[in-house]
Amino acid sequence: MNEERESLSMSEENSMETSEASEKMDAVSVPKETPKSCPKEQPKRQPGTRALIGACLVISLGASLATIAGYDRWFAQKVVAVDIKGYIAQQRDNYLAGKLNDVELKKSFDRLEAVITAIPKNRVIIMGDAVVRNAETVAP
Repeated sequence: MNEERESLSMSEENSMETSEASEKMDAVSVPKETPKSCPKEQPKRQPGTRALIGACLVISLGASLATIAGYDRWFAQKVVAVDIKGYIAQQRDNYLAGKLNDVELKKSFDRLEAVITAIPKNRVIIMGDAVVRNAETVAP
């Protein structure tokens, strides 16, 4: 090959070197072996029908449970009993016995009002006397 180069003119030699360099680049750009650290990339497969149905079921059940829990927590009406009559009777007895003065009696009724207004809007408030069982009772 060196003999051929000597006989060729300078421009032919440059073009030949360029073509040899491009051949070397082609050989380098396409590796013959893949390194062991990089496994051969497999073509991606579409998920199977069972996997797709399973994913749809899981997502559907999760969304349904979240919707039901949110509705129950923030929107569903619930019954709350407040024993106002018993509380007022207790405060009256304490006042008549001299355990409470006028200012303390007023503070206790303000506390009762604060407890009642702090109950969320999705709770129905009824008198504690009307409840037989299974209702949340709020004590002032």
